[in-house]
Amino acid sequence: GANTPRVGDEDSYGSDAVIGANAANSASMQRILAAYTGSSLRPAIALQHRVAPSPTPSMVSKFGGRLVGADWRYLFNQRLKLDKNWKTGIADIHTVAGHADSVYCVQFDHEKIVTGSRDRTVKIWDSKTLQCSRTLAGHDASVLCLKYDSTTLVTGSSDSTVIVWDLLAGSPSLRLASHSAGVLDVAFDSEHVVSCSKDCTIKVWRRSDGKLLRTLFGHRGPVNAVQLHDSRIVSASGDSLIKMWDLSTGELIRTFAGHTRGLACVQFDGKTIVSGSSDQLIKVWDAESGQCTQTLRGHKDLVRTLHFNGGRRAVSGSYDQTIKVWDIVSGECTLDLKDVHTSWVFDVQFSTSRI
Repeated sequence: GANTPRVGDEDSYGSDAVIGANAANSASMQRILAAYTGSSLRPAIALQHRVAPSPTPSMVSKFGGRLVGADWRYLFNQRLKLDKNWKTGIADIHTVAGHADSVYCVQFDHEKIVTGSRDRTVKIWDSKTLQCSRTLAGHDASVLCLKYDSTTLVTGSSDSTVIVWDLLAGSPSLRLASHSAGVLDVAFDSEHVVSCSKDCTIKVWRRSDGKLLRTLFGHRGPVNAVQLHDSRIVSASGDSLIKMWDLSTGELIRTFAGHTRGLACVQFDGKTIVSGSSDQLIKVWDAESGQCTQTLRGHKDLVRTLHFNGGRRAVSGSYDQTIKVWDIVSGECTLDLKDVHTSWVFDVQFSTSRI
C-alpha cells in the first residue's frame, strides 16, 4: 500500500509494496550479524534467559528414558526461575559480529546457529562460543530464507533459486531453478522441498533429486511465507490472504481472510495457524474451521516475523524494532522487548531458554 515503506528489492509484504534492506545505506550497514534475531542496522542480539547450569552427568543418569537420581527440587526451582524470566525479560544479551550486511534469516539449535544475509552468504556459528565455524557461498544475491534439519540445509535467494546443501559437508547438493523472481521462504520434509516467491507462486520439489513436481497458482501477490506440516502447505501472501493446500495434489483446501493488508509471515503446527501482517496485527486461526480465534494487538508497524511451534507461546518481530512474546490463547503480550534493535527485525526464533 501507499503507506508501506519501499526499500530495496528483497521481499514484498503488500500487494504493491517492496520491502527489504536499504541499498542506499549498504555502505553504512557493513554490519554484524544477529545471533538469534536478525536485524538490519544494528548487530543482532541473542537473548538467553538466566538460569543455573543444567544438572551435570554426575547429578543425573539415564535409565529407560527417565532421569534417575535427579535433584527434582533443583529442576523444579530452575523451571520456576525460567518461567519468571520469560515474564520479566531478565536475560543475558549477546552480540555476534560476522556478516558484512543485513541478516535476513536465522535458525538455531543447542549446538549451532545458522544465518543468511544480504552479503550473499550463509554462516554457521557455534552456539556456545558464538564463533563462526563455516561460511557457505553459492547464491548470487541476498539469502532471504533458510531451513535445516540434521543433514540438510535449504536456502532461498533474491537470485530466484533454491540451494539444497549437505549441511555436514558444507557443500551444495542441488540448485533448484524455476521461479522467475526472488525466493522468499522455504520449507521441507523427508521427501519434499517447498518454496514460495515474489512471482506469486509456490513450487513443490522432490527432495532426493530436485525434480519440480508441481507449481501452485492462486495468490495474487508475492507469496512471502510458507509452512509445511504433514500433507498440508500453508502460504501467506501480499494479497492479504492465507491459503492451505494439499501437498500431494496441489489442490486448494481453504482460504483464510481477515487481514486488511499484505501478510509477511505465517506459522503452522498442524492445528493452529499464526499470521503477521503489515496491518500491524497478529491473527490466530483454527486450521480446520478457518475461523480466527484471536487477534493480537501491540505492534506499531509491519509484523515481519513469527515463531510458534505449538502450545500457548509465540514470539514476533516487527519493523517497529521490538520483539514481543505472546500468549496466543489469552491474547496477552507477556513480554515486550523494546531496546534490543535500532532497526527492523527480520527474523526471530525461540527455544525454552533463548530468543
